[in-house]
Amino acid sequence: MNLLADYVEHGYALVPIPKGEKGPKGKGWNNQENVITDPKKATLIFGNVGLAHLYCSPYVTAALDIDDLSLASAYLSKHGIDLQELLDAQDAVQISSGRINRAKLLYRLPLESRAMETRQISDPISKDMVLELRCASSNGKTVQDLLPPSIHPETGIEYKWAGKGDWRDIPFIPEALLTLWEELLNGTPLQSK
Repeated sequence: MNLLADYVEHGYALVPIPKGEKGPKGKGWNNQENVITDPKKATLIFGNVGLAHLYCSPYVTAALDIDDLSLASAYLSKHGIDLQELLDAQDAVQISSGRINRAKLLYRLPLESRAMETRQISDPISKDMVLELRCASSNGKTVQDLLPPSIHPETGIEYKWAGKGDWRDIPFIPEALLTLWEELLNGTPLQSK
């Protein structure tokens, strides 16, 4: 079976993305009616492809997107979260872009956490991105993350599945990470130092 059709069969909602791009260009791409959830239509996607987190079924998905492993590890440890433990978990589903010092973990959200707005943590000194918890935008629409076999536009490297888990069985988000995200939404957690 075609990999993209297989994604849809496993509940993924897909977004076509032009070759050489990290994000979709079409107006309204983040509306639920414009994502692809039909296996036959999925086989017609050429170029890159994104995972529309908010419209996956039966569970919404989310990504912990790490842009700086050491700073993210330090930030998360302040909240009782061991990043290396998350990356090494037996069920960890990762997307690898091939870039060093980066990581991306996929999770399912509990049904009661339908639309978790994306939150970003940046370094207070350099202002560089440290990590993102990604699911929905501030207007309640989906955000997306590139899936294999998309090609990274800057490196030309194909995205690959990584981690010890299986993309067909994304784990639920760890409670501590979900709690941190909820605190970020409420404006209450410690900031990165």
